[in-house]
Amino acid sequence: MDTSRSIPDWVLEGVSAFALVAAIGDVAIHWSILPRRIPVHFGATGSPNAWGDRNMLLFLLATTIVMAVVLTIAENRQRLINIPMKVDRDSPEVRRILRSLVIVMKAVITVSSVWIVDLTMRTAMGEANGLGRVFVPAFLAAVIGPIVYYVVKLARL
Repeated sequence: MDTSRSIPDWVLEGVSAFALVAAIGDVAIHWSILPRRIPVHFGATGSPNAWGDRNMLLFLLATTIVMAVVLTIAENRQRLINIPMKVDRDSPEVRRILRSLVIVMKAVITVSSVWIVDLTMRTAMGEANGLGRVFVPAFLAAVIGPIVYYVVKLARL
């Protein structure tokens, strides 16, 4: 059963790993100069609407790492992936498609985390004013687009 990764899969795995390291490094570099209170929630327009302790950045990083680990496990155990249709999960093609979907979602989550972490810190230090109006639509497109693409691929099998 060949379920090897494609070149785009490997590239996205690299993007995910780099994003995790970048987010951790960004926090480590700026931790000592961060104010105690940082934005911890943003409204639909990307503007901060709740403030809290800077330790919430550590919680965000930990959550991102846990999500990356869970998605890495799901890459190899595709039965954990919930999809809205019946497919032959033993088919090598289905397994490749599901693995690629999970890899894409991991990249979306880790890159989004870097975006959130960086703009949270920049907002806390007065260098930015939230995530920006483009964050919510960009995030939704980055999540929904690949899901639709891969579900259509599965439906055509």
